[in-house]
Amino acid sequence: MKSFLLILIFSLICFTVDAKEKIVTVATLNDYAPYCFADQHYKVNQIIPKESDAKSFKGYSWEVLRESFHEMGYTINISITPWARAMSNFKGGSVDILFPTGKNSERQKIFDYSEESVNEAVFLVYLLKGNEFKWNGLKSLKNLRIGVKRGFNYGNKWNSETSIIKYEVTTILQGIKMLSLRRLDGFLGYEDSWDYILKKKKWSYKFVKFPSFDSSSEYLVTLKKNLNGKELLKAFDTGKKRIIKNGKLNKIKVKWFSSK
Repeated sequence: MKSFLLILIFSLICFTVDAKEKIVTVATLNDYAPYCFADQHYKVNQIIPKESDAKSFKGYSWEVLRESFHEMGYTINISITPWARAMSNFKGGSVDILFPTGKNSERQKIFDYSEESVNEAVFLVYLLKGNEFKWNGLKSLKNLRIGVKRGFNYGNKWNSETSIIKYEVTTILQGIKMLSLRRLDGFLGYEDSWDYILKKKKWSYKFVKFPSFDSSSEYLVTLKKNLNGKELLKAFDTGKKRIIKNGKLNKIKVKWFSSK
């Protein structure tokens, strides 16, 4: 009888611990180096308890999110897919959080944003060297065929431009190759991410960049209709402030950007 009572008490303790486990479900993209990117061996769905990391998936923004939520005691259930699918899964309500997400007027109608950001996106146009022309703001691109990555945010200034021929590509590499073949007049990119890929491929010498015309910090978002959304965003914000204070964020920055 005594043994039975001990087993019962132990089971109740374990049940209580399990019942209090904090889990956040997150969707992100698989091809956004150096912020969030995977190799060919990654698994789409992964569960990341505290003191653990994802397999075959890494990046600056991922480390900021992971460390911030782990600091607050959360286990992370992450879904890693192309951006269009990540956005679709998020809007469908199958995950709580989408990141990294920039701001524009359309998104702000349906998304709540974290106060703390995970990275900065600087928008500018890449040209094939030898094809450059005088830059005078976005109006310089009138009637030109400019590549954009499908589903990416380029800000309200870009969205309001109607005189530019905007051609959607599926991947960054696809856009770069089309620009190399002169099938595009320019390719609109996020500077850190595009430069990272060009450097890895040793193609930087082929291209030049116009000055940046806009930028956006990128955040975690939840759907406004998600009843737990604001609580999860607050947990991230608090966690990020803690990793700023304890020095973890600075270590992440040094790891990813010290060579820049």
